[in-house]
Amino acid sequence: MRKNFTVIKFLALFIIICMGGCSTRTITPPAPMSAFTPALGTFNVKVVLFQLKGNGNPELVKTGVLPIVQNAIKTLAGMGYKYQPYGEVDYLIEARVGSISPKMLAHRASQQVGFSNELSYGPSFRNYPVVVNKWSPRIERVKNSPNACYLAVELLIKQNQTHQNAVIYSGIPEPIEVPYELGCPFAQCGQGVNMGLTDYLQKLFTLPAEK
Repeated sequence: MRKNFTVIKFLALFIIICMGGCSTRTITPPAPMSAFTPALGTFNVKVVLFQLKGNGNPELVKTGVLPIVQNAIKTLAGMGYKYQPYGEVDYLIEARVGSISPKMLAHRASQQVGFSNELSYGPSFRNYPVVVNKWSPRIERVKNSPNACYLAVELLIKQNQTHQNAVIYSGIPEPIEVPYELGCPFAQCGQGVNMGLTDYLQKLFTLPAEK
């Protein structure tokens, strides 16, 4: 009996230590996209699509990713960057695109989109799980107004710099308002994502000398 009690105390102490270690773990926040300075190089791109469930939590959308990825690849390749689907690249890009209802999100305590195991973030970006962490003035205004649907985008870029650690940048362009559909499903609300993401990529990856 005494032996079992000792084992239980040891396990409890081990769990407390583990929890303490997790609570003190800090994640370096990503750099703002305004600090991003591009140069021609290799890239790979991943797109994560999501919509909101009835409780306001995000769920993965498994269809429609391929055309968006192909469009992003075509855009950057046309600007002189080289697509490289495997191995290390100069720019690893993850675009998180969601169809959201501000009213639905207003009922959640955090009023954030993210922290969901159902969204398949890439390994380099799993420490940055918040998709929308700062509401634009436009979305703030419509929380208590008639129903509306928006396309929200977060773009993360991991830039591998020579003789330096990689830097991760994050940018959230202004959300795009789309025609209202009940629940704001991505299938009905995601039509404008290609143009919006293309414009944002072109703006970010235009070389400084060409601006």
